[in-house]
Amino acid sequence: MKKINPIIACLVVLAYSFLLTGCEGDKKEALQEALQEALREAKEARNEAAGVKKALSKAMTEIDDLNEEISAAKNTRDKLNHQIQLLTAERDKAAAQTLQHQEAMRGTAHTANVENSVITTLQAEIAQLNKLVAEQQSIIAEQDAAIEELSESVRKAEGMAEVVEEPEMVEPDKPSEPNETL
Repeated sequence: MKKINPIIACLVVLAYSFLLTGCEGDKKEALQEALQEALREAKEARNEAAGVKKALSKAMTEIDDLNEEISAAKNTRDKLNHQIQLLTAERDKAAAQTLQHQEAMRGTAHTANVENSVITTLQAEIAQLNKLVAEQQSIIAEQDAAIEELSESVRKAEGMAEVVEEPEMVEPDKPSEPNETL
């Protein structure tokens, strides 16, 4: 786009200078047509630049939206990791309590039914906690996949965005007075 503007400017200046030097007939019409064509091309270039600028603005908005989604997904992932840590600590505590209960029950003269009932209950609690930890890890894996997908979308959108410069307006030079001494 930068190459179009100097070419158009040169064509406009050249056509304008020929028109002022008093070319006759067909040459004058040809120069006028060339000037009109150059002006038409300049208008097309401005319109194209406006379209590219609009597309860039849209891409930047999409990038901002994707960055917000990634941030939200990361926050969710961090919260889930914290919950997993708490659940893991709770599971470990329950396992330690189970071991303590098992040792205490072995040392006492309780009946087999009481011992089995407590052990079974504690083992069921451990199984539930393990299941809950597995579910939380599954959710984290899904969130990580979503974050990766959003990151890929951001990389693609950033690849599409280009810095677009507004075309410069070229005004023809003022015509110089013809040299009458020639």
